[in-house]
Amino acid sequence: SVAKSSVAKTSSVKNNKPVEPAINDLEAKIAANPKNADVHLLLGQAYLKSKNNLKAREHFRLAVRLGRGSLSAQKANLALMSMPSHMIKPKTGPQTRMIAAMLGLGRTRGLGGAAMPTVIDFYADWCQPCKQLDSALAKVKSTYSERVTFMRVDVDDPNSQPLMDQYDVSPIPTMVFLNPDGEVASYSIGITNESNIASNINKILK
Repeated sequence: SVAKSSVAKTSSVKNNKPVEPAINDLEAKIAANPKNADVHLLLGQAYLKSKNNLKAREHFRLAVRLGRGSLSAQKANLALMSMPSHMIKPKTGPQTRMIAAMLGLGRTRGLGGAAMPTVIDFYADWCQPCKQLDSALAKVKSTYSERVTFMRVDVDDPNSQPLMDQYDVSPIPTMVFLNPDGEVASYSIGITNESNIASNINKILK
């Protein structure tokens, strides 16, 4: 198979030999079959070895999206988790207000007609860390459900891709916390607990 034949080509990556030939070979395979998650994973690993983090992130993301729970998708997600924090954090700050407006987020109104803050949970059914968050999220929702809008976004749903792209989401689970103005004021990546989720929510409550 394409993936198996590529493993031999990427052996040089693990042996600390020049990775350029392996990268060139894998890029050719991706050009011929751009939806092959296995090769995207191998290419991400090769770029990571060559210290090209941007390209590594690009191919790990594609492996997650195209793999849809496969072993390659899970490995790519773990690889993203291990990358430097500045490489995998979602977009934050005032510029994200426009994203919320464009996507129709933050329109939910609470008592008195005021806009409510929003928590977006990016997850997948195959993601074990996501499942570990379920109980903590359930407890937080029971406390804040009347003051905060909670959204769950399945990254395997093709309709979710625009949302992921706009917020620059990499590994899952990722949670983004939008204040009533639609601005991403905080975020959380990976496994966390009820206390940390509540702390992030308190940052977006006015």
